[in-house]
Amino acid sequence: MRILLLGASGFVGGGLWTALADRHEVVGTFATRRVPGLVPLDLRDERALALLAGEGGFDLVVHAAGLVPLEAAESDPVLAHALNVRPVEVLLDSLRGSAAKLLLLSSDNVFDGTRPRYTEDDPRSPVNVYGRTKAAAEDLLLADGTHLVVRIPLVFGRSPWADTFLARMAGPRTAAQTDLVCAPLYLPSLAPALTRLWDRTGVVHYGGREVVTRFELMSRVQRALGLPTRVVPVRDREIHPDCRRPPRLVLRSARHSLEGPDLDSALAHLAADATG
Repeated sequence: MRILLLGASGFVGGGLWTALADRHEVVGTFATRRVPGLVPLDLRDERALALLAGEGGFDLVVHAAGLVPLEAAESDPVLAHALNVRPVEVLLDSLRGSAAKLLLLSSDNVFDGTRPRYTEDDPRSPVNVYGRTKAAAEDLLLADGTHLVVRIPLVFGRSPWADTFLARMAGPRTAAQTDLVCAPLYLPSLAPALTRLWDRTGVVHYGGREVVTRFELMSRVQRALGLPTRVVPVRDREIHPDCRRPPRLVLRSARHSLEGPDLDSALAHLAADATG
């Protein structure tokens, strides 16, 4: 299969690149983080994006790029729309009439965090700019009827070029929220799941198996890897006063039985990867 992977230089995109490039012909892109072998692309360059997607002979376009940090989206809604919504319009136009499928990676932030869990059938109600842009991008793609949205939660693990998750724990003190609950997903499990889901259309969820607070997740990562940092419990408002986060985001699927690994298995794999 010939795949275009937008955002291959990012945290999630790098993990996908590592797994997919072994079995498929993958063309990956980067924006500002230059990576040898990847193609430079600014999502705001609509002509370049349309040419690459529409004339590359791709079977699948995996869209894992955009403005991800919630605080950055909250402080600049115009930029968030330009990077998270408008490129989907361009991609849909460029792929119309071709056999290529667009797979959009979306977020649990399209929900407000007031329910114990969320399936694909639950109504969306985003509470921040990032979530609203992801919901708008979903609407564009789902209106076409032939493509796929995959919503994912907080992702943890190691990535080859943008190791942003573990970078959070690089200092002597790591603040972690006790009031944010999630079902975190181990990055290496994502690509195998996508290969089993990408023939579908509509929207599907893929989340982790265990439900934990962010504080518990970071504490268990610290212990498993023996990191020289102290994980400190905080309330979310103490570290993110200007960006509202949903308090409980647990993704479950009503359309398939796939789940990410339990935390013990994931952390054992992560620790072995660090030493091997």
